[in-house]
Amino acid sequence: MKDKQGCYIIAEVGPNHNGSLEVALKYVEALAAIGVDAVKFQMGNPLNSYSLDAFKANYQEGRDKTKSPIEMSKRYQLPFQDHIKLYEKCKELGVDYSCSAFEMDSLNFLWDNIPMPFFKIPSGEIFTLDMVDFMAQKDLPIILSTGMSTFEEIEKGIALFEARGPKDITILHCVSSYPASPEDINLNVMLELRKRFGRNVGYSDHMLGNEASIAAVALGATVVEKHVTFDKNDEGPDHQASATIEEFADLVKAIRKVETLMGTNEKIFTEKEIGIKKVARKSIVAKTDLPVGHIITQEDLCYKRPGFGYLPTEQDQVIGKKVSTTIEGNRVIRPEHLA
Repeated sequence: MKDKQGCYIIAEVGPNHNGSLEVALKYVEALAAIGVDAVKFQMGNPLNSYSLDAFKANYQEGRDKTKSPIEMSKRYQLPFQDHIKLYEKCKELGVDYSCSAFEMDSLNFLWDNIPMPFFKIPSGEIFTLDMVDFMAQKDLPIILSTGMSTFEEIEKGIALFEARGPKDITILHCVSSYPASPEDINLNVMLELRKRFGRNVGYSDHMLGNEASIAAVALGATVVEKHVTFDKNDEGPDHQASATIEEFADLVKAIRKVETLMGTNEKIFTEKEIGIKKVARKSIVAKTDLPVGHIITQEDLCYKRPGFGYLPTEQDQVIGKKVSTTIEGNRVIRPEHLA
């Protein structure tokens, strides 16, 4: 993963290239141009991923005309070798190539042929032992999506990855609905994940609109992932729940602006604010003319703008002092006025 400050933004193309390398390359070009950190695809031999008992999710039924999940997966897969071309295009354009594998053939191909910046674990693969054990043996960071998983299951999943030693794991809060409804997002879970597991956290966004991802960054997400499409109405399982390129461009801009807004933990004052401070705060002011030799009392004072004199809370530095230079009424009292 890139060694960078700020949120790491993953644009999830997944199967939205609809099985076309030409379209997939166009996604890389368009997404690199809007400043994402990584473009992510998916890879899986459907014969190794699905049994004969497998069935489609409800959201997939209306978006794809194939009869079985095996047929659907075959239709939207790229040949393994095409992913090397996608990696080369990503490298050329300065973005990370990423890919979620759904079975061991895919995972082995990725490991043997493409320098991966991290392993991305889809929510459904958290307990896939052969894949988890393979990743646990490698020295790569893990980005773990946690849709459909309880806290106890997440704890168990992390333990599986760390069975061979400590791992750099970023946990993504995720709601596995396509699209997810705002009332189901529950972003506070992301904060609970950070509290419980002491890891970097992020958000895998399946909600329409950018609000949830932007809010997640404000809450401290170090990684944001969101599906992207050229056309929400295109045939295929994920298009409808994806952001358009234009929406994703707005998301990238908004995230970078939020990072600027969040700033640092240090209280810093701009020159403009320092100037306003003098205008907006009040000073100790003489109620009436105060002659030389007069001993100042509380009754001589009031508090008025501007704020370049003694603060009202500094009146103990004024009361009881002798006037050395005549002070005109309704004027700020200054140190040079006092003996």
